[in-house]
Amino acid sequence: MESKNKKITLDEVKKIAGLARIEISPEEAEKFSGELSDVLGYVDQLGEVDTEGVELISRADGLVNVVREDVKKNFDEEMRQELVERAGDKKDGYVKVKSVM
Repeated sequence: MESKNKKITLDEVKKIAGLARIEISPEEAEKFSGELSDVLGYVDQLGEVDTEGVELISRADGLVNVVREDVKKNFDEEMRQELVERAGDKKDGYVKVKSVM
């Protein structure tokens, strides 16, 4: 399907490839120019669909997120020490965890 809309130029394809740090040949740039233009044409077609009265949904499968209130639980010192003792790695009375970074 040829897009009726603005065609993505070779320069735009090269710029996008550069931003993505992808090396592409001139032949690939030509191919992607057409393919990206077609994709944008399909997106434009979606804008023509009448969605009046269609309920907004965030998931198609109907599942809902079940959340609970984040409530701090108070532990007495004896309970805290017991939990720390049960932990694998500990240091200075605290549970030692692996670094995130």
